[in-house]
Amino acid sequence: MKNREIILNTDEGIVEYKTIEGWVGKDGRFYGEDKQQAIYGNSTHKKCEKGHVYDKFWISCPECRESELPEKYLRLEFEEWDAETPLVIYDTDTYFFDIESIQDYAEENEVDIKDLRLVICEPAHLMEVNEEYWADVLPEDWELSDVCQNVADKLKELNEAISKARVASWWSGKKRTTITKQD
Repeated sequence: MKNREIILNTDEGIVEYKTIEGWVGKDGRFYGEDKQQAIYGNSTHKKCEKGHVYDKFWISCPECRESELPEKYLRLEFEEWDAETPLVIYDTDTYFFDIESIQDYAEENEVDIKDLRLVICEPAHLMEVNEEYWADVLPEDWELSDVCQNVADKLKELNEAISKARVASWWSGKKRTTITKQD
């Protein structure tokens, strides 16, 4: 090992006072030469191209986003609904698991059922557990069975059970659909 220079915490010759220039926001933080970051860091809102003011953390303003939804919805591939798979109203968390709940929603919200922007849901399944879960604990180049065969066997059994489990939940899919009251 090399001999390192010893520098004591009482040695005032190891520091010097300098004046620096840069942008400082109202938050008191120093941003250096990055004026845009200083402005962004101290702002709360942005303006879209149409002049709408909105929270800076959103990608686009709610008004513009809402006006783009019908066009985005129509770009989705169309598929006939099988009358069993759950549906969701496009870009919302309003899910339907049967035709009656769709009809009730349309009636309660005074909207024609054919005007709902419905999307066919896709199933979400439980994820299998991989040995990688213990990668930080297992020695390098070891497998779970090297540590405990019983746990490795139970993991295999668990993953078999997971693969046979029913759908855990549903999320919005990539295909739009429409229904009529007689469906």
